[in-house]
Amino acid sequence: MENGEKKKFKIWNPFSNKADEGCVPNRELLAYSTALAGQNMTYQLVNQWIFYFCTNIIGINPLSVGFLTGFSKIWDALNDPIVGTLIDRRKTKPGQKLHPYLGKLPVIIGILTALMFVDFGVGEFAAMVIFLCVYIAWDFTYSFQDVALWGMMALISPHSHERERTSQWLNIGVGAGVGAIGLIPLIKGAVESNSGAIEASFGIDQGKQMTILFLIFGIVFGFGGELLSIFAYKTKERVAFVHTENRPFKDDIKALLHNKMLLLMLLAQVVNFLSGAIPWVYFFDYCVSFNINGKEVNGSTAQFYYGILISIVSTFTMFFAVKIADKIGGMKNIIIVAQLANTICRVIAYFVGYQTTKSIITVIIIMAISSVPTNLIGIAQRAMLSDAINLEEWKTGKRTEGVSNSMQNLTNKLTDALKLIFAGFVLSRLGFDSAAGIGGQPEIFYKAQWPLFMLLPALGSILYLIPFMCIKYSKAQMKQVEKELEERHAAQADAEQTAE
Repeated sequence: MENGEKKKFKIWNPFSNKADEGCVPNRELLAYSTALAGQNMTYQLVNQWIFYFCTNIIGINPLSVGFLTGFSKIWDALNDPIVGTLIDRRKTKPGQKLHPYLGKLPVIIGILTALMFVDFGVGEFAAMVIFLCVYIAWDFTYSFQDVALWGMMALISPHSHERERTSQWLNIGVGAGVGAIGLIPLIKGAVESNSGAIEASFGIDQGKQMTILFLIFGIVFGFGGELLSIFAYKTKERVAFVHTENRPFKDDIKALLHNKMLLLMLLAQVVNFLSGAIPWVYFFDYCVSFNINGKEVNGSTAQFYYGILISIVSTFTMFFAVKIADKIGGMKNIIIVAQLANTICRVIAYFVGYQTTKSIITVIIIMAISSVPTNLIGIAQRAMLSDAINLEEWKTGKRTEGVSNSMQNLTNKLTDALKLIFAGFVLSRLGFDSAAGIGGQPEIFYKAQWPLFMLLPALGSILYLIPFMCIKYSKAQMKQVEKELEERHAAQADAEQTAE
């Protein structure tokens, strides 16, 4: 540059696919968002339905499922920092730190996902052994992809506003993946409603129908979702000039332990494990049914409509997440508002109840209001995680997309493990027996479902806010860190060019 003038960052033009310095073009955002939609189809299929598949399709008792899946997740979670460190330490060409994990791994992960939803027709113990082996293989390979896929967000641009915009579109992709999995209750409900006709036509009883249906889910949503995630290979790593010297593994972990912002975010997510600890399907399948104009609507179909109706309005707010954050003082405030709204609305909805059509409609309206800020939590969390990675580089001189996102992975798995163990323990204590059918459960089981469904996540939100409110990282500090890092990267680039 002449006269020492620095090149200025240009504002992104939403109507252009041309990338200015540090900006992410539309086509790249679309590819990245599509990849996240596919990956989350796979993840949500496993996360939301594997417990139900094991108890109601394979026939494993809930306590065994809880401990089997829960403790395997804990073991896998402990491996994630090693995965992240391996990624950070691997010597690569500029712009190729994370891409090697985005092209071929999805095919392997997709096959393993489909295998998890196969009923091999063996005894309970053998089914548990097969499931455990497939699950561990799935989780280990998934860890590499997940760390790389989400780590790309921190490398896609050096500018926080661009990362926030990227996070917004990634979570729209996540929402699309979650929405696709939301079709499962509708499909399941339709098969259940017509099981008699299907059996008469094809000679397949209802149990076998569900076995075949979940295998189809594993292939379409599991394998198919992973194929979509390959689109992430089209992204570009724009933060290229970073410190790459290795240091002992213990120093990587020690450095993370001094990143207070990252640790508080991770702790908040762990203590929030009560949110969704008991899968929705148990409340809807066993406690909910409607009669509309003389037509019976079963619990699975009701679950689909409930999910669609409470999220239909909030989905559109995801497109304006960055603008909303700017208006209310940043991504941190979005999370605070969302968790408070979730707590208050759920308490109100609990007292409204669900026994009548009028009360259900009222609950849907209340939860739809709550979902408007709640749907933005994922966007805010990922944007703040990238800020925490920047803060780590500012303090230590080293970027840690791998190990930082692996810690996020570890946290998610620990949270899922706690959910699974908790669900297995609670359902077992309530006397749940899948063989007893919808009307054959103990009375205490039915009485517990509404408070478990509505109030347990409210408690999770309160617990989340306790550590999260301790995060102190202002917008002024963020801008200072961003400016100084940009200067460092420019200086390092000049030094490397002079050395050549």
